[in-house]
Amino acid sequence: MARCRKERQICLEVPCRCFRTETEALPVELQLEELETLRLVDLENFDQSTAAERMGISRGTLQRILYQAHRKVARALVFGQTIVIAEQAAVNRPAACRRQQRCRHCCCTTTIMEDQSMIIAVTCQDNQVFQHFGHTPAFAVYEVADGKVVQKQLLSTGDSGHSALAGVLADRGVNVLLCGGIGAGAQQMLAAAGIKLVGGVSGDVDAALEAYLNGTLAADPNFSCQHHHHDGEAEHEHHCHCGNH
Repeated sequence: MARCRKERQICLEVPCRCFRTETEALPVELQLEELETLRLVDLENFDQSTAAERMGISRGTLQRILYQAHRKVARALVFGQTIVIAEQAAVNRPAACRRQQRCRHCCCTTTIMEDQSMIIAVTCQDNQVFQHFGHTPAFAVYEVADGKVVQKQLLSTGDSGHSALAGVLADRGVNVLLCGGIGAGAQQMLAAAGIKLVGGVSGDVDAALEAYLNGTLAADPNFSCQHHHHDGEAEHEHHCHCGNH
């Protein structure tokens, strides 16, 4: 399950690698590729498809990186955390680009080794796959390397609202989510965060994870959940087959 080495186009000079605050809060580390997505989309005003093409990545990957970058910058501004631009592999810059003081749209590349592991989350209650994403009390989070589980943790959702769960998973670097029923809105948020969704899963969370890794996971293709939320009301109208009536 290890992912391949990828070359990403990064046309970026970094004049400063640390923006320090007056507080002693832990710093936020911004990856070079995250800074590049901010430059292309927020500064240069490229649409996401064009920005992804310039970086040599898919639009889904760019959306995931951009989402993480926005979250990190927002966290630093709100909580007064120092922002540190991480050191990464040297950029291989063509001679024509080296002659320019500021390279905008060249073909500079940097080789980035993606993590040799993937993180898979499963909606969880009592070690069973919880059947409605928006109300899951916790996620079983697995770190997987070379097709084997190297670590498992239980991540409580706490007071996280229905719409915030995709951000909770993205903050933990989750690549894949296994769950039971899930609404269309939540599916869109997961897609925007670059998280692969496998719905219609049931049974023991460890068994579901193992089956997914082995390619034998049985899932209900009709997993879309139509759960209508009414803020401030005690009851919810439920029209799906996810078992939470």
